[in-house]
Amino acid sequence: MKAKKIALILIPLNIILFYLIYNSINSEVVFNKEAEIRIAENVQKLKDLRQLQIKYKQNKGQFADNFKSLIDFLEYDSIPIVRATGETPDSLINGVQISDELALELGLISRDTAYVPAKENIFDETYMESRKNNFILDLTNLINVPYSNSTYNINAGQIEKGNVTVQVFEISANYRTVFKGLDAENKSYNLDELLKVGSMTEASLNGNWRSE
Repeated sequence: MKAKKIALILIPLNIILFYLIYNSINSEVVFNKEAEIRIAENVQKLKDLRQLQIKYKQNKGQFADNFKSLIDFLEYDSIPIVRATGETPDSLINGVQISDELALELGLISRDTAYVPAKENIFDETYMESRKNNFILDLTNLINVPYSNSTYNINAGQIEKGNVTVQVFEISANYRTVFKGLDAENKSYNLDELLKVGSMTEASLNGNWRSE
């Protein structure tokens, strides 16, 4: 009789325990799926910001250390584009292969400099083909971390590497911000760790995600 009573007590306890275990596993699965999407979207935005920083440095001589300078460059600056007219012939002159420089001197080709809006050059057709098309390039929200009210952190400067001064930058957000609104506590991520592109200690344009 006592054994039957114990069994009757254990049945609902086992059901509750099973539910808690199932709910915990299911919560982990749901979180991991959403986390992968969040990370992928942030990685793409960091790649876009890297592209913008690279073009900024090509035109300004250094990386931007604040988003105002970076966005002003994107919105209001123009980038010089050298366009060639004519074609360098394959024939030889006095046994010498004609180079582009010689063809330019001889007037066989000409070069003109045109100016195009920065945003048209930075995110041109070639770059857009390399992007993941499931994440829209929204220039008005480029510096904002998705699903949060926060912007990315930005820094830039220079370091010494092998007696050479190297320009560096870093743009980042911690995982706590990336997972804003998700139940991310006690999961497989260090929420204080950074998801970032570039580095303030190494001459690197790479991101610290698993693959480029």
